[in-house]
Amino acid sequence: MKKWIFSLALVFSLSITDTSYQNMISHAHDVAPGMVSSEDSTYVPPSFVQAAHLSVKGMQIVGFDSNSREKLYRSFEVLEEVVNSEEFKDRVINFKNSKGERSFASNKGLSNEEIYQIFMEGRETLQQNTPGEMNFYLKLYNKSWSRVIGYTSGDTNVIHMNWKFFKNFAPHQVASNLAHEWTHKIGFDHRSAKEHDSAPYAIGYIIGEMAERIEKVRKLH
Repeated sequence: MKKWIFSLALVFSLSITDTSYQNMISHAHDVAPGMVSSEDSTYVPPSFVQAAHLSVKGMQIVGFDSNSREKLYRSFEVLEEVVNSEEFKDRVINFKNSKGERSFASNKGLSNEEIYQIFMEGRETLQQNTPGEMNFYLKLYNKSWSRVIGYTSGDTNVIHMNWKFFKNFAPHQVASNLAHEWTHKIGFDHRSAKEHDSAPYAIGYIIGEMAERIEKVRKLH
């Protein structure tokens, strides 16, 4: 039976069967993850970690009208700005989990630096021949009764997004959710929807918080 991964960037609860994960509305997670202080002995200066530019590309966009596409492209723009910033690099490689350790949960034995470099390489598990790109294959659907914001699976490039939530999301929230989903696409997962220290959740939170600040600055100009 196919294993589905249901993901959202802001609020979740978990309903588990023996083959599926479902992340649904439960509680807010409004605080972006912490990071190790520059005074800490485990701190890694961002200049020590090299990475090329990562481009955000909409490869296939299905079910979005002109207004929805406009919001989506704004989220692409702010997402690309965030992931290529020195702050994002610093926040990821010096991410501190809830135990105070400089480590992501469910990290596959990889360090924060290695996870950051894999992220910035832009090689999706199913699309290894497009390095340096976050490639998005998105399909909008509408289930007004559902508590699921979106879902994807490991055997497809497609990310499904629920209109019920997308219509009220600001671009920074869309960017956060897209980052979470795309982190699954490069091979990272989480044991449950409560594992906020995992790479998909933590990176999604970081991007959402940074993107929101960028949006606020833009509104002032």
